[in-house]
Amino acid sequence: LGRGHFVNNYPGNLRFRRIANEQKPHYIAAAKRKEKRSIALGVIMEVQSSDPPGRFLIDSSGSKISVLSDGVWEVASQDKALEKVLHRMREKDGGDCLINTEKGAQEKESV
Repeated sequence: LGRGHFVNNYPGNLRFRRIANEQKPHYIAAAKRKEKRSIALGVIMEVQSSDPPGRFLIDSSGSKISVLSDGVWEVASQDKALEKVLHRMREKDGGDCLINTEKGAQEKESV
């Protein structure tokens, strides 16, 4: 769940953003908070049921630069994962960013 260039290109974070971006139109169209939460929980379930299964991790070492070192990572609580997904859904960046595909090539992903 960290931020910054180092973790942005991790395969699991790329997968998470792809899944979240696929659901974002439904999230935006949802009128009620309960619907938005349900969509976000669906994103969590899809990440966790993918192959290989995804996890939402947090740095528990206390280091602000753990991505540069071997930080201590632990699985985030369901509430923390939900908070992360809801934050991603609220983002209004809408720009294009270059991502690395599994083949090693770069392609644009609308974020």
